[in-house]
Amino acid sequence: MKRKNAGTSLFLMEMIIIVLFFSVASAVCVQAFVNAHLLDRQTRELNHAVIIAQGFADVVRGTDGSIESILKAYPMAVESGELELTAYYDKDFEPCSAQDESAYIASLELKPEKKLQTVTVSVRILEDDSEIYTLTASKYTGTTE
Repeated sequence: MKRKNAGTSLFLMEMIIIVLFFSVASAVCVQAFVNAHLLDRQTRELNHAVIIAQGFADVVRGTDGSIESILKAYPMAVESGELELTAYYDKDFEPCSAQDESAYIASLELKPEKKLQTVTVSVRILEDDSEIYTLTASKYTGTTE
């Protein structure tokens, strides 16, 4: 009878070890999937932010660089200062007009300096005001304003 109990006891110990091993393995797999999801979200945000910033910079470099010319290309943007524009984007990076619906904000600042015009575009997350991407580009204007 002792032999039968010893065999059952060893079997139960082996099963407990197997269950613990698979629990640890599943926890590692879940953590890997969570990290992959977070990395995917950050990459998606960065890609969209780069596209938005590059679009604003291209408009400035491809036009006379005035606020009016930028507003023609981006009618959803609003003037937030003398040489500043702000555009709001929802969670899918689609332009939106209401700040209440927006999840991201793109801020554009123009700085005319002698024969150069510098544009700085910053894309941020509205929720925590963290910066995703900032792009600074310059354009030769040839005028001394």
